[in-house]
Amino acid sequence: MAASRDYDHNNTNGYSSSSSNEDEYAGYPFDFLETDFQCIICTMVIRGFTELPCGHAGCKFCIEKWEKQKVACCECQESYDKTKKQESRYNDRKIKHERQARCKQHEQGCTWQGSIADYKDQHRKRCGFRNVRCRLCNQKVAHQEKEGHKLTCTHRLVNCTTCGAQYSFINKKKHEDEECKLPCDYYQYGCHEKVYKPHMERHLANLARRHIELVKSHYDRIVTELVSEKDKKITELNTTVNLQSEHIAELTTQLEVNKIPMATSSSISSPTVKPAVKTKSFLRTPIGLFKKKEDKQQQQATNSLQTTSAKWDEKKIYEIVFKGKTLTFNDVYKILEEKNFKKFGEIFRKNPNIVNSLRGVLGWTFLMRAVDEDRFDVFVHLMEYPHDFSLVDNGGRNVLHFVGRYGTVRYLEKFYQQTIKMLIHGRDEENLTPLHEASYRNKHDVIRWLLAKGADHELKNKHGRRPDEHPLCDGVTKEIFRSFRSS
Repeated sequence: MAASRDYDHNNTNGYSSSSSNEDEYAGYPFDFLETDFQCIICTMVIRGFTELPCGHAGCKFCIEKWEKQKVACCECQESYDKTKKQESRYNDRKIKHERQARCKQHEQGCTWQGSIADYKDQHRKRCGFRNVRCRLCNQKVAHQEKEGHKLTCTHRLVNCTTCGAQYSFINKKKHEDEECKLPCDYYQYGCHEKVYKPHMERHLANLARRHIELVKSHYDRIVTELVSEKDKKITELNTTVNLQSEHIAELTTQLEVNKIPMATSSSISSPTVKPAVKTKSFLRTPIGLFKKKEDKQQQQATNSLQTTSAKWDEKKIYEIVFKGKTLTFNDVYKILEEKNFKKFGEIFRKNPNIVNSLRGVLGWTFLMRAVDEDRFDVFVHLMEYPHDFSLVDNGGRNVLHFVGRYGTVRYLEKFYQQTIKMLIHGRDEENLTPLHEASYRNKHDVIRWLLAKGADHELKNKHGRRPDEHPLCDGVTKEIFRSFRSS
């Protein structure tokens, strides 16, 4: 029984209400949940409740309009006196405030239910299913769909990406064909003409030769710039190589004057370009210089931090007691790590052989741990204490193995020559020497230092490999051994 009228009178930007004025003289055009109070004439819910003497009721306007034709009940045909019909405001209020009705747009999907008074006061303005009319295309759309309609409306205004002009979307083709000029497809190569879209093919056909010349000229210019840049880089590289050659020549002359042999001197014949580039990778501290440093170190032995080595009592311990607290290897090393050397000295005085006896899980000494973590400051401090350098960990590695694996030359320079001779050919469970460890990890300066100190480069591990025959050895490592063997 619901009528198709729209009572939404709200205007929105770009949209106008599509409803007509509500007919105040007919029944309520709602779909009520209850079917009582129906007008006997319009069959809608009664508006202006009027009861006839016969007991039938209808809308005030409907009955007055019917009486112009016949003063009798249209239901039972009983005649009556107009003065005896009665209007009931009580029933009017009951219908308006108590009877539950559905929204007029319930067929479009609105699920609202409530009284007629609530609909007029609140829901009518909020219903998202009420119809509004687009002012651009004059099409009716649901209020909740108007934002989407703005994006699809055929009469929406859009901006041309080429010329920036604004036009109606439905006139897009007309704008592109008659109003907007497009740049030539070869604009980036130098053709700056603009033509209408329908004329573009003709323009490209008529000026094809010119466009080809523009493209060729463009790429010729790029090639010229690249060649110029390449020549510039080559000139810079040649200058650098010449400077390096001169520098190498000066170093060679200086070494000859000082009578210091250099292991790689055979590879430096003259200050030309190729020898300079070849020896650049191996321009490190010569092996002969390590011997020179060793002589100097022996002369300054009295000033060294290292004290006389102490023989280990062959008793391994894994914890000690200091001031009532039990300390493990890690606890004591943490004290060293925090540079609390004073406290470590107190522990040493209580346990004089701690540097040799207290071990970690892997059998490491404090000296080994310091090299492993590259704590040179801790290493230097520990060298002030008496050590038995012949100690090995659970894998048979001495401290020089650790230096070969994790350390640098500055660690090696802290040992006496006699200590180096004792440790340099030490073997672990894999028959690896410190030189093997340094070679596998490509520690080039350590390799040179060990070779200068007399490390045997022909010793093989349990797999029959010499130090430089491991797959992990890089080209520099192999060149060091080759140069050493040929010198």
